[in-house]
Amino acid sequence: MKAFVFGLLIGTFLVPLGVYFYFVSGRAPVATAAGAMPFERTLASRALHARLDKEMPKTVPIAAGESAYLAGAQVYREHCGMCHGRPGMPSPMAEGMFPKPPQLFRGIV
Repeated sequence: MKAFVFGLLIGTFLVPLGVYFYFVSGRAPVATAAGAMPFERTLASRALHARLDKEMPKTVPIAAGESAYLAGAQVYREHCGMCHGRPGMPSPMAEGMFPKPPQLFRGIV
């Protein structure tokens, strides 16, 4: 019984305390040039997809048409193209980002 209580105390206090000191001591790779931490891609991807599934509209609020496509292209040009690139123009800003934003027009001329 004593071993169980001891293990419970370690798991409840020492493990979270060790994780806390790992981050506050500067050992965690958080610089933009550092690689991903263990399980970071998996956890971030799952969280992203869960949030997208939760917030995805059940009906299409905008009818497909030329005016909607032109308005969407204008929004992309003003707010998205600087990181995700434009046709024939990859984004130089994306080189300093982590994770790198996908270049949506790569391979399209």
